[in-house]
Amino acid sequence: MENNKLKICSFYVSDWHLTAMLLPFIEEKVKNGDNINTIFEKDIENNMKELLNRLQIDSKIKEAILNIGWTSKNLIKYDDVKNYLNKVIKNKGETIILVEGNKERIEYINKNIERWIEKQGKKLKRKNIKVINCYEVSEFNENLKGILNMHDKILNTSGIHNIEELYSGYVKEEA
Repeated sequence: MENNKLKICSFYVSDWHLTAMLLPFIEEKVKNGDNINTIFEKDIENNMKELLNRLQIDSKIKEAILNIGWTSKNLIKYDDVKNYLNKVIKNKGETIILVEGNKERIEYINKNIERWIEKQGKKLKRKNIKVINCYEVSEFNENLKGILNMHDKILNTSGIHNIEELYSGYVKEEA
């Protein structure tokens, strides 16, 4: 595959934490003109609106962030994921796909994203794609290392990091 795909994980404890954690990263990416898309199980649109209203952010940036689509999307089947991605993926800028839900849902959606990328072939040539999987901490406590092993990097409120930076002693196990 010629495109540059990076899988990133993120962990949150509540809908507000998810919103606050994503916003600095999203604001930076919007300013860069990157293509940001969501496949969320939860609806955090009201949280995003409220948080943006409390912050001093340029009105055009606020509008662009709100237009990303922070509502729940029932996109699990391959055809649904394919149709959504075909509609929203643009040729300019980096592409970021935020996926939120329980572990099984995230894994299923990721398989469908992978399948879509493979089928796109040369259409995505040299396209940078970041898939950011957002896991609620209470959903998986016992399998943190397994989730980390499936990802290349980790996102928190200070940005994207190597996993080893945040989890000292962590060594990635290849499948």
